[in-house]
Amino acid sequence: MKVENKKLIIFDMDGTILNTLLDLQASVNFALTKHHFPTRDYEQIRRAVGNGVAMLVKRSLPNDVSNEKYMEVLKDFEDYYALHSEDKTVPYDGIISTLKALKEKGYLLAVATNKIENVAKDLVNKIFPNIFLTTCGDDGKRNKKPAPDCVFEIQKRLGVDDINEVVYIGDSEVDYMTAINSKATPIVLTYGYRTLEELKPFINEDTLIANTPEDILKYL
Repeated sequence: MKVENKKLIIFDMDGTILNTLLDLQASVNFALTKHHFPTRDYEQIRRAVGNGVAMLVKRSLPNDVSNEKYMEVLKDFEDYYALHSEDKTVPYDGIISTLKALKEKGYLLAVATNKIENVAKDLVNKIFPNIFLTTCGDDGKRNKKPAPDCVFEIQKRLGVDDINEVVYIGDSEVDYMTAINSKATPIVLTYGYRTLEELKPFINEDTLIANTPEDILKYL
C-alpha cells in the first residue's frame, strides 16, 4: 500500500534512526551510582524511554525520591550524556540507505525528538550529514511529544502548510500519538524500542507497520 501525495517525512530519533540505548543506560547509571541509587539494566531503560530524558531519569529512580534529589540526578545525567551521547550510539542497519532513497524520491526529511535539541542536532549532523533539513527537539519551551508542537514547528520551518502532506515515523506509542495529535499520517516501527505486541494496545489495526527500515519504502 502506497501513501500518496506526501511531501514531508518526519522521523523520531531514539529507536527509529539511532540506537541510543547503551549511551542512555550508561548515563543514567552514572548519575544513579553517584547518588547511591541502584542501577538499571538494559531492559529497564528500554521500557523507560520515549518521553524525554527528564522522564527517563524519573522512571529510573525510586518512587519516594524528593524533587530536589531528582533534579540533582537529572543534572548529573544531562552533564554526563552531553559528553557521552556518541560513545556507543549507532544508526540502525539499513536506515541510511533508506533515508537516501527517500531523499532521492524528493521527500523533505526532518527529525522530531524529545531529546535536548542541541544534543539531537549534533548527532544528526555527525551521523546523517546532508540528509535531514532540520531537527526539532526539547528547547525547554515547546511541549514535548506526544504534543504536536515539533511537527508544527517543522512544518513552519520547511514551508509545508498542509498536514495531509506529512508522514510521521516512529517506534513508540508516544510517536504514534504524536502523529495522531498532529493529524499526520503515522508509520509505526517494530525494530526499535517497542515490540509489536507492546504497541498493539495503542495503535489502530489499520496502522502502517514497518519491521525494518527498508519496509518504509513499501509505503512511500
